[in-house]
Amino acid sequence: MSTHYDDEAQVEDLRRWWKDNWLPLAVGLGLGFAAIFGWEYYRTQKNQTRAEASQLFEELKTAVSGKKYDEAVKMADRLASDFESTPYAAAGAMKLAQAAVDDNKLDDARIRLEWAYAHADDEALKPLIHLRLARVLWQQGKAPDALKLLDANIGGGADSYAVLFDELRGDIKLAEGDRAAALADYTKALGGLGGETAGTPNAPIAESLQHKIDDLADVAAVKS
Repeated sequence: MSTHYDDEAQVEDLRRWWKDNWLPLAVGLGLGFAAIFGWEYYRTQKNQTRAEASQLFEELKTAVSGKKYDEAVKMADRLASDFESTPYAAAGAMKLAQAAVDDNKLDDARIRLEWAYAHADDEALKPLIHLRLARVLWQQGKAPDALKLLDANIGGGADSYAVLFDELRGDIKLAEGDRAAALADYTKALGGLGGETAGTPNAPIAESLQHKIDDLADVAAVKS
């Protein structure tokens, strides 16, 4: 008999607990399901956005290859406005900047590269953007600005482009008439490639740098 009463008491306790707690429990379950479905929706939307941005970037590359600059501009603008959060927006700006340089639209190239630098999420990409921007500034006749940019502290990934930074410094200084400084930069760049470069992807760079150093042999002779 006591067992029967104990069971009834437990049932009554359960009813009271449910009466007092059903609303918070239902709300909690609802929020849990909402979070799950919300995350799935977010992930689906994000994947769809990246897919659309990727397709648009491929179309931009096709337009650039076909010398359709005006069409490429529209695509780059749309990537910047509608897909800014994706890596394709910065990549599109860089691609259009390359086309602008080829078409001698240096102001356009500078603007696109500055935008790409400001919006690139990949820190390892920023030194490359800086390098290209410095080249554009130099082509615009702004050698001091280009050198200042090359000397700026640009954070992670810069070491990967150190050789190219040094070589460009040398090119600019040579064009400015500072042959000794150019030689120093070329020598530093060549040293940055390490030891034996024959048969490696660095071989063409090493050969180019050595030619530049050899052309400044008179400067080296004076220094010695």
